[in-house]
Amino acid sequence: MQQRRNLVGVAVTLVMVGLGPAVWAVDMGAMQQKVETVKSQAENVKKEGSETAQSAKDLKAQDAMKNAGETKNEGKKLKDTVMGK
Repeated sequence: MQQRRNLVGVAVTLVMVGLGPAVWAVDMGAMQQKVETVKSQAENVKKEGSETAQSAKDLKAQDAMKNAGETKNEGKKLKDTVMGK
């Protein structure tokens, strides 16, 4: 009985030692894939952020041009009023 228990113990130990590195390798592969996924998501967020910033700059430029045009028109009206036209 003792010999059988020892054999079972040795067998279990060999299985655990043999499977340990394989499980570790699978875990490392999964972790590397998760890291790559996170990197990809971070790049997408960065890209979207820069696109949003550019859109905001474009809108500010359009608003500035619109305001400049309105100011020019008001200046012309004021000039016409002063000149009597």
